[in-house]
Amino acid sequence: MEEPTVLAQLIQSYARNCKLQKGKQLHGYLLVSANSISIFIANHLLNMYAKCGDLHHAVALFDSMPQKNLTTWTSLISGFSQNNRFLDSLRTFSSMWNAGIRPTQFAFSSSIHASTELGSLASGRQLHTFSLKFGYNVELFVGSSLGDMYSKCGSLADACRIFEELPKKDEVSWTAMIDGYAKNGYFNKALLSFRNMLHDNTVVVDQYVFCSVLSACAGLKDLRIGQTVHSCIVRSGFGTDIATSNALTDMYSKTGDMESALGVVESTFNGMNVVSFSSLINGYVEMDRGEKSRYGIRGGKRRGIHPNEFTFSSLIKACANHAALELGTQFHAQVIKTSFIHEPFVGAVLVDMYGKCGLLLFSLQIFDEIPSPSNISWNSIIGAFAQHGYGRDAVEAFQQMVTRGIEPTHITFVNLLIACSHSGLIDQGLRLFNSMQETFGIEPTEQHYSCVIDMLGRAGRLKEAEEFIGRMPCEPSAFGWCSLLGSCRTHGSKELGELAGEKLMKLEPENSGTHVLLSTIYASSRQWEEVKAMRTLMRNNGLRKLPGLSWVEVEKKTHVFGPEDWSHPFKDQIYAKLEDLSERIREEGYVPFTGSLVSKVEDSEKEWLLWHHSERIAVAFALLRSPAAKPIIVKKNLRMCIDCHAAFKLIAKVEGREIIVRDNTRFHHFHCGECSCGDYW
Repeated sequence: MEEPTVLAQLIQSYARNCKLQKGKQLHGYLLVSANSISIFIANHLLNMYAKCGDLHHAVALFDSMPQKNLTTWTSLISGFSQNNRFLDSLRTFSSMWNAGIRPTQFAFSSSIHASTELGSLASGRQLHTFSLKFGYNVELFVGSSLGDMYSKCGSLADACRIFEELPKKDEVSWTAMIDGYAKNGYFNKALLSFRNMLHDNTVVVDQYVFCSVLSACAGLKDLRIGQTVHSCIVRSGFGTDIATSNALTDMYSKTGDMESALGVVESTFNGMNVVSFSSLINGYVEMDRGEKSRYGIRGGKRRGIHPNEFTFSSLIKACANHAALELGTQFHAQVIKTSFIHEPFVGAVLVDMYGKCGLLLFSLQIFDEIPSPSNISWNSIIGAFAQHGYGRDAVEAFQQMVTRGIEPTHITFVNLLIACSHSGLIDQGLRLFNSMQETFGIEPTEQHYSCVIDMLGRAGRLKEAEEFIGRMPCEPSAFGWCSLLGSCRTHGSKELGELAGEKLMKLEPENSGTHVLLSTIYASSRQWEEVKAMRTLMRNNGLRKLPGLSWVEVEKKTHVFGPEDWSHPFKDQIYAKLEDLSERIREEGYVPFTGSLVSKVEDSEKEWLLWHHSERIAVAFALLRSPAAKPIIVKKNLRMCIDCHAAFKLIAKVEGREIIVRDNTRFHHFHCGECSCGDYW
């Protein structure tokens, strides 16, 4: 056996077993005993240093080498990428390219991985362009990396195209595609891809695929499909795998089957761990069983399992989604006690939680206490500004974010466009939309296009919205058509409204809101036959109008009210309070607006219906039972009507109270006869 080959095998063994000191000693011996080290041995030493995490000596060796070949460059690029020095990996790839050396598919894959970890879609696109030049894009290793990069950077359309171009998909590419769909919220596409993968007899489904598929089932809250996947897992022999068991626990918890979730935990060989524990607690929060979640945390501690920063992040996020302020503040207190408050992700979800619960000042205070906000933290505060309609503050925060060198993401621009939409900053919003690709290399998704449709429609610029739709590279999503339909209702465009309604019925035939909005458009022009036809269509399709519900937290308990709600034990006091409020705000100039009601009844009956909307009942109850110094925070599942909005401004004035309403669009802060939205929402 040749001596260089023996040396190479010895160095490789040091690399495999991370015997850095042995490798250094051999390197030193070679420097002393030999006149020079061959490029063959130097490359093996370079790879050894990189594999052992000693990038300092790897770079020093690279710089000292009089000759460098393709293997030399590839080893350093891969070494930087493997040791999380992603910018250095990309810079080295660029230097190799400038030196006129044709990269290998391994160099491409390592550099693409670096772009993925940096979240840099722009550099990923450049690497894709370079790979096309050499035909590496259809190589399985490079193609899978490109698909993964596009998926994780939020450009799912490109990811799908890459995966479809691969002539022979393996387990890695199938897994990356399914995982990309699941993580980007395209749950149905993830399940469809999984089904197609099962039909490909050349690949084997492993636990990583099952985890991604279960994540999609959890996102859809589809228990039936989740149970089917569970059966596949058991048949495949992965039922005792820890990662799969954790994913099953999470799926059952998110679909509300806590009994099965507990069953999975109890049947796992190692029992409960911090991941499954977090899923169970999160499930209880999602089901609005706050007491059970607190009890579960105490029970977990008795079993030696303590919540970590990811547990608390998940719980606080669930509180944010349910606007469960009381429970969220309790978790905040526990985070402070455990010192997880300094974790950047925990700070970000606290900013988000207080914003979604109506306490924007708390969001700002927590954000200001984060020492080095990441793009997740910036997205949270921009999102909080957006929900509360503070568009200029959101844009200013974005400018500060960019000035500090923090790269925005596709979520950043969703929040910015919503903020501009809710504040009437149309031209500013359009400039931001155009800057996504031109300045930041972020390709707009369906969600961004829908936000622009909403922004233009909300401002009454319906012709521009229609023209914008015509220029879109894709069809608007259901949200986009629904936004346009709502704008047509507000600004009185029957023809365009009918077009939006027709599109929406095809996309979401089970959505009764489409028929209700069209009925309102017809009623406003007194086309009662069309209103009747809409109601008949709803009845024939088995659709019912979604009832308006409002809820308010009083004395650590959530009270839910429906329209004309006669079920509450304090109903007599509530309705007496409503009568009192009606008289007092009429003295302040309140005049009922009955135009939003489609019923063909007398105005007096319409006024009575308006006064018994669920949010008014909730506010009346809160005025009776909550401390005078405490803001009243009401949550509502539908958009607040014009009349309630006008009434609440005057109720806040005559009662001397701050009233905060979160409807399905945004927050309204009522104080001293004014609303924070400036009557634009």
